[in-house]
Amino acid sequence: MWRNGYTDAERIRLDQPGYTAKEVTVTPLGLLVLAVWITAGIVLIVLGLKWFKGGTNWMLRSLAMLVALVGAAYLTMLVVAIAWGREPWNAMLVLLVVAIVIAAFIFWVSVLADCLLNEPSDGMGKLVWVLAIVLTFVVGAAIYHFGRRPRRLLEPSK
Repeated sequence: MWRNGYTDAERIRLDQPGYTAKEVTVTPLGLLVLAVWITAGIVLIVLGLKWFKGGTNWMLRSLAMLVALVGAAYLTMLVVAIAWGREPWNAMLVLLVVAIVIAAFIFWVSVLADCLLNEPSDGMGKLVWVLAIVLTFVVGAAIYHFGRRPRRLLEPSK
């Protein structure tokens, strides 16, 4: 690291013709946005841990832990980006996409397990639901979870 805060690679680029260093100005709005970002990360961690403690089944506890981990990763990326003087947008977008995919997978596995363990085995109904959930991923899982599961819970057990 050079005395003025530039790394060797940045110093080489600064020596090239036509390349100029960018000035960074701190504004009150920028500080407010930074405070909101930091608060959002802390809120994600606290809510995730609170939901984890109050979770009644493994799906809710897994999703709560995912929220807490996303909050921790979010704060870490924010700190690293500030320390390196970079914008964290790309990393935050990747984090968001990965978190959504993991949450969808947790939901899918929990609905599939619920269907396999609790759906009555009479006729072809269980096989059809399992195939629908497996072959259509989140769409079939959502249809089962919000459509079939409530009706199954209302049926008298045999």
